[in-house]
Amino acid sequence: MPQSSGNPFTPDEPISEEERFFGREDVIDWLDDRFFAGERFVAIYGTPRMGKTSLLLRLRSRLANRAVTAYVDLAGAPQAPAIELLWWLVSDVHAQLGQGREEWPPLLHAPFAKDPDLLHSELLPEWRKALHGRQLALLLDGLSVALLNEGPWAELLLRLREIVGQEGDLLVVVAVSGISSEAGERVLALRGLPQRDLEGLDSKQSEALLLGLARYQLPFDYDAIDSICALTGGHPYMLHVFGAELYRCLVQHRDQKRGQKEPRVTIHDVREITPVVIGIVGQLFSADWQALAREEQITLAAIGALAGYSGAVAAWDIVQLLRTIGVHRSLTAAEASLDALCGPRILHRLAGASYVLYADLWRPWLASAHPLVEVLTGKRQRREAQPPAKRPLEVDWRGVLVWVGIAAAVVVVAQVWSSRRTVAVAPLPTPTVVTPTPRPTPTRVVLPGKIAYMAQASALEPWSLWIMGDDGADPVQVSEGTSEDTLPAWSPDGKRIAFVSNRSGNRDIWVMNADGTDLQNITRTPADEWTPAWSPDGESIAFASNRDGNWELYVAKADGTAAQRITWSASSDYAPTWSPDGAQLAFVSERNGNPEIYVVNRGGDGLLRLTDDQATDLSPHWSPDGSLIAFETYRDGNMEVYTMAPDGSGLRNVSNSPNSDEHGPAWSPDGKWLTYYSNRDGTWDIFKMRADGSQKTNLTQSAAIEQAPAWQPQL
Repeated sequence: MPQSSGNPFTPDEPISEEERFFGREDVIDWLDDRFFAGERFVAIYGTPRMGKTSLLLRLRSRLANRAVTAYVDLAGAPQAPAIELLWWLVSDVHAQLGQGREEWPPLLHAPFAKDPDLLHSELLPEWRKALHGRQLALLLDGLSVALLNEGPWAELLLRLREIVGQEGDLLVVVAVSGISSEAGERVLALRGLPQRDLEGLDSKQSEALLLGLARYQLPFDYDAIDSICALTGGHPYMLHVFGAELYRCLVQHRDQKRGQKEPRVTIHDVREITPVVIGIVGQLFSADWQALAREEQITLAAIGALAGYSGAVAAWDIVQLLRTIGVHRSLTAAEASLDALCGPRILHRLAGASYVLYADLWRPWLASAHPLVEVLTGKRQRREAQPPAKRPLEVDWRGVLVWVGIAAAVVVVAQVWSSRRTVAVAPLPTPTVVTPTPRPTPTRVVLPGKIAYMAQASALEPWSLWIMGDDGADPVQVSEGTSEDTLPAWSPDGKRIAFVSNRSGNRDIWVMNADGTDLQNITRTPADEWTPAWSPDGESIAFASNRDGNWELYVAKADGTAAQRITWSASSDYAPTWSPDGAQLAFVSERNGNPEIYVVNRGGDGLLRLTDDQATDLSPHWSPDGSLIAFETYRDGNMEVYTMAPDGSGLRNVSNSPNSDEHGPAWSPDGKWLTYYSNRDGTWDIFKMRADGSQKTNLTQSAAIEQAPAWQPQL
């Protein structure tokens, strides 16, 4: 990316000046510790443009008291056998050590090629005359894990390790493009070396870089700095791109228009320039994307499509999102893909099996370059997004108001028109920008005998909880809609609702009154919890939690205390439902490699497998009289609602809707009806049907997304 003169941010150039280098003190201290401990050959790993070259150039001054340094970029070496590569390296170092010296012997190729040991007998003694008692530190750049796996470059590095072992005054720092875990023990040339991976700069270092390079020419608001840090993850190259583009637009453009006020970077400026930055740094994302396996691409695209993303994602988020578009993944498979994305430093795993993107810029890039549905369907080949035309940060407010008015008119016309037509059924709907049907203004009332459910206005909005009549009338929002509130579960007296929310930062089980008041977090752990189910006596709540490192079932008192783990499996257990007598729980387990329905006694004993099919079985729900368990299954090639006896016998497809997917069955209090959610009318709506599958009725009939219905018990 060409830079205008005077721009202090230089994304395409390494930092060589001491005063322009920020951060990495921890890495330099680590190197000092390694050298002090007697190590003399170390490896620094980093993904592309993570600042490896700048670090090596910084070491020239930082090691000056200990050693004479020679920086060599091996990327410029010819393709040649290892002995010729060694000659090329030795020639470069010899030339650097001889700079400024009137008498410096020439280095001849023929004697060296005939006897490489001349390096020890003649060349190193000559070099030591220039060292004056200090060590010689070779700073080697331009290598990669793939390059060092085998061949002449691997032979060169092994030869250098032999030389360093024989000569006590040689130090080598080699910068390797890649991640140390990629090399591991399989790359012989790197095996056993002290190693350090370069990560993104922390928030303080990122702030120092932005403010230090801009100095007094371009002040930053604190929220603007925070936003840039989150978007880039402290990646030095991305920080420089942001700085360069902001400086170009706010400083250099102002200089061309004299008389404008002094510039200052605000959060609005950051948002305005972000598409330009994505167009520039997208090459890094594209390279990482191409290296991913198919399942990892789907998972990453799902993260890009998650509504209400607040900085952390769990496997359940991926499973749930994919289910909304008719794609079925087990929790174990989702977790495996998330873990795989940690390898190339796309995701970072937190405690409690949650994951965060290293750089939030991934999300807008994914939305543009690889939308989820296109990744799943291969709908069309997309060309890589080209950088948007660069322009100054100016806003034509009159034009904005005009376009807002036009957009409002288009929305109104679209709503009227969409209400006149029938939506075609599609198991995997083509993504469209949908304007949800307006909802009534939320009121705080208790509506007995109703259905609770979760809804979002569009795929880009957070989930909130709603209550409506069992005929779909009078929908009322009972949670704020500012966090992800999902999976409502009624207390047996119909007065309280347990649900899952991330309003505290991670997913906890919360309880509230049916009108949305008196909110209480009853789990309060750093782990994630979900799929709550109230016991028939109202004294306990069962739920799934990964607090022990794996999704298992727990039973706690209704206030969240005295939680006891009742399942023990290396795979995931979740989605409990109580038998009417409170003695057993049916649930989903992946312990046999596929989601199946199991039942276990309340105390954790008496485990029994109820379903045994290669297809996915999910979402069990015990009938009020205990005679049936409803669940969803993919055994017919699409998701259907089935029922079975509590021993697994008497399987019956009660939904029989081969052209759509039906999920999340829940019984009515009298056991005569089932409510569920389906995409049979084009979007996800709440339906109800008789227990025999007759009288299917769409209760919501809106453009919004409604899921996870729960029928209120009789008061």
